[in-house]
Amino acid sequence: MLENNPIDPSNMYKSIYDFPDHIREAEKIGKAISLKNIYNNIKNIVVAGMGGSAIGGDVTRLLLQDELKIPMYISRSYRLPNWVDNSTLVICSSYSGNTEESLSSFKEAQIKKAKIIAISTGGALSKQVEELGLDIITIPKGLQPRAALALSFVPMIYLLKTLKLITSKTINDL
Repeated sequence: MLENNPIDPSNMYKSIYDFPDHIREAEKIGKAISLKNIYNNIKNIVVAGMGGSAIGGDVTRLLLQDELKIPMYISRSYRLPNWVDNSTLVICSSYSGNTEESLSSFKEAQIKKAKIIAISTGGALSKQVEELGLDIITIPKGLQPRAALALSFVPMIYLLKTLKLITSKTINDL
């Protein structure tokens, strides 16, 4: 019933059914985050993404609205806000790693000397991030991007905890 249903060709029913498993998998990814770069003096955060990847940023922002002490902005555009600078953490979130808008924002973040961390399954974004020695949180492939919500927002919350931008409160509440 969960798979190969002609009225659900994208298998969304199974993705919804599996959401608790996705949360558990995302928690494992989050707990394993080990950053190779140092991120000091972060004064604001931009999550650059489209579709399901941007929704992960929305969920993160809403869950952290009472805890996060710095502004968090979700950018669904080819361009970053004008105020992005070297005290901005830009989280480039692209499930496929090939989303034009995320790649454009990634390039602009470099020009603006922002601090950059990516969340992706691979693609051009992962390749470019790795070539530059930047940090990436790699999430599993195989889902529709809109069905990978847990894999988008849970590691992002753990990332912000790793960066000491939040406490363990929200993580404990998950």
